[in-house]
Amino acid sequence: MKKTNTVNTDSYLEHIETSLTYVGISEKSLLEIRFKKDEYEVDVEDQKQIQNAVEKLTNNGKDRYHILVIPGMFGGITPEARDKEMFKTGVFSDQRSISIIVNSLPQRILGNFYFHFKKQKPKYPFQLFSSEEMALKWIRSNN
Repeated sequence: MKKTNTVNTDSYLEHIETSLTYVGISEKSLLEIRFKKDEYEVDVEDQKQIQNAVEKLTNNGKDRYHILVIPGMFGGITPEARDKEMFKTGVFSDQRSISIIVNSLPQRILGNFYFHFKKQKPKYPFQLFSSEEMALKWIRSNN
C-alpha cells in the first residue's frame, strides 16, 4: 500500500490540489508544493498541473515566493518530464528561493545531480534540506 503524506490543508491561506500534490500558500511569502503520496512518478502532464497551480497562486508569477517542495520518499520522474526545462517558465523564473526536502542520501545525490546538469538554472537561491525545519529556518533567514 502506498503511504500518504500528512497534509493539513487548513494551514494553507489558499491552496490548489493537483493529481499528485497540494500547492498552497502557508505563510505570507511561502508557497509549498507537497506531494500526496510517498510513491509516484511525475510526468509532463503532472508538471503542467503543478505549474498551473503555481501560476494561479502567484498571480502569474508576479507575486514572488519562497518555494518549498516536499516530495514523497520514492518519487520518480519520467524522462520526458526530466528533459523539460521547468525553470524557463515564467512562473518559476523570478521567485525568491527554492528549497527541496530530501529524505535519504540517494535522493540528495539524485537531486544534486539533476540540478547540476539542468541547462536553465533558477536565478535565485536553491538548496536541498533533510528536514522541513531546516528549510524553513533557511527561508526565514533569506526573507
